[in-house]
Amino acid sequence: MKVVDLGHQPESILEQAAALMVDHFDGPTGWDDLVDARREVRRILAEGFGRSALDGDVLIGWVGGLPEYDGRVIELHPLVVRRESRREGVGRALVEALEEEARRRGAFTITLGTDDDTGMTSLTGADLYADIPGQIANLHDLGRGHPFLFYLKLGFVVTGVMPDANGLGRPDIFMSKRVKPVG
Repeated sequence: MKVVDLGHQPESILEQAAALMVDHFDGPTGWDDLVDARREVRRILAEGFGRSALDGDVLIGWVGGLPEYDGRVIELHPLVVRRESRREGVGRALVEALEEEARRRGAFTITLGTDDDTGMTSLTGADLYADIPGQIANLHDLGRGHPFLFYLKLGFVVTGVMPDANGLGRPDIFMSKRVKPVG
């Protein structure tokens, strides 16, 4: 596997990136069809950057980075890895490549949102408005391996939630990580 700039890949790889978004992005939120996914790949590459994990001419996964706050913050959006290639270090390598590019661009923070729209965490169904800090402090996985656990392992911390982002009792979990400066 090699990790390279998605924006410099041939159209066949960009098409695979869109297909991964439709076929391998878990959860009810995501991209319903290739038209929307192609549009999103193009938007990310036009407004930000992408890194791709390739095995020959097969795209194993990719990650996008979108600059915010005049480039001081990079939003990780999306991260998608083929189901059969998960738990093999692909996601980690992609996030590390995104972090390196964020550092090169002078960003201070990487941020992301990871939805809980399928009841995988203790936040599902909770009245978050009653005690947002307490709910965040007691956040835990309900045994199904929510992606926030992956990001915690990579040094991200929970920085907030958006209650009801995906419907009543279905929040988005915001996570961030400081980018260590070069040197």
